[in-house]
Parts: sequence; C-alpha cells; structure tokens
Amino acid sequence: MNEQPKLAVLIDAENVSNKYVKLIMDEVSNYGVATYKRVYGDYSNPSVSAWMKNMQEYALTPELQCNYTAGKSASDSALIIDAMDILYSGKVSGFCLVSSDSDFTKLAMRLKEAGMMVIGMGEEKTPKSFVNACENFKYLDLLYNKEEAEEKQRTATTRRNTNASSEKDAGDNDNLPKLSDIEKEVISIIRSNAEENGWINISELGINLSKRIPGFDPRNYQCSKLSTFLKKFKSIELNPIENPHNKLLKVVYAKIKE
Repeated sequence: MNEQPKLAVLIDAENVSNKYVKLIMDEVSNYGVATYKRVYGDYSNPSVSAWMKNMQEYALTPELQCNYTAGKSASDSALIIDAMDILYSGKVSGFCLVSSDSDFTKLAMRLKEAGMMVIGMGEEKTPKSFVNACENFKYLDLLYNKEEAEEKQRTATTRRNTNASSEKDAGDNDNLPKLSDIEKEVISIIRSNAEENGWINISELGINLSKRIPGFDPRNYQCSKLSTFLKKFKSIELNPIENPHNKLLKVVYAKIKE
C-alpha cells in the first residue's frame, strides 16, 4: 500500500471559527495524514479560546501568541515562521493553511514553489489572491451550510423511516459512535472520493472511515467485515465484483442509492 502524504495543518484561530473544526479535519483526511495540527491565536480573545474545547478531541496543539500592538497579529507571523521551519524539516509533502486572510498569499506561493501541495481553507470572504495561490481551496462556510441542510433532511427522513431500536444494534456501549453518525461519514466519504460513476472500492472507504472515526471496527457492531456492516444502511448500495486476479475473491464497491 502506498504511503499517504503527510500534511501540516496550520490554523489561524483569530480568523476562523472553531465550529468548522470537524469539517477541516474531514477535508484534510481526503488528502493525507495530518502530522502537524497547530492552532494559532491570542487565547485571551474569547473567539480564539473557544478552540480549547477541540484540542483534546482532535489532538490539536495550541500556539499562544499575544498581540502586544493593536492592529498587528503576532499569530500570523508565528504561523508563517513555523510553516517555513516545517518546510525545511522535510517531514511533510503538503500544507493546509486555514484562514480567510490574504496575508498568507505569499506563504502559499512560496510553499508551492518548494514543491509542496497547498490546500487552503477559509470563508467565502477570502480574497481571491489567497484562493488562487493555493492548489485547492475549500470554502468552509459554504460546505458547512450544505452539510447542515443535508443533516436536517437526513434527520427528518430517519424519523419517518427508522424506529428507535435501530440505534441499539451496536449494543449498550455509549462510547461507540451511533450508526446514524457513521452513516453520515460514509456518505460524505463516498461523495468526496468516488469515481465519476459514483462507485468506490470499500477498502478505500474503510481507510477513510478509520481516519474520520479513530478506533472504528465493524466487529464492534457484530459484523465480521466492512461489507456486512455497510448493509445496515439503506442509503448505501453494494456491488461485489469478481476479482480478476483470484476468482475465489470478490472486490466490493459501494455507492449512494439514488
């Protein structure tokens, strides 16, 4: 199996809300493994200190920067300095810069010149200069609002079609993720990684699912393998195909039902 790209995720907490944290990490998981996860800001600021509740859950590292001069952001400078230190360490093959601030335009350009993959994330207000300097750019507010709308629709459908007992399939362990939450992640992964025909190899699906839900194992849900577990979801269609290299084995693909 090919080694996945190692990425440095550097977040400007003074410019991005912590409500996007899960979306940020989910998007990063589509590109590789986050080996650096740093959050920069003046933590005396309430909007920045709100990030503290996410530190343990997502294994983020807070980088405290005090703004001694009004109108000057020390955290921007610290983020840029750290990015260059990480670049010269040679330990990553890409960066994710999370900010809506055009001050990171030059940094993105410099990292790309060094052969780095550069993913940008910010709100729709992000200046075009920063957006265009990145290899890929994700508008967090647009993606967040879309997910919120889809979640409301899924919730309404679940209430109509699913009885309450379905959530008990995993047993009585409250520490296990609920099936409805896993189904949401499965749908998101398929939408992000499927081929043009909508199908995805469930081995790739399983790798991404484990990154989004650390510790996930279908055996926790009384299923011997992932394909059996996916049959729990009415929204997912499976298609087993004979392995051309071994007729005794099958390659299983999944897609979202129309």
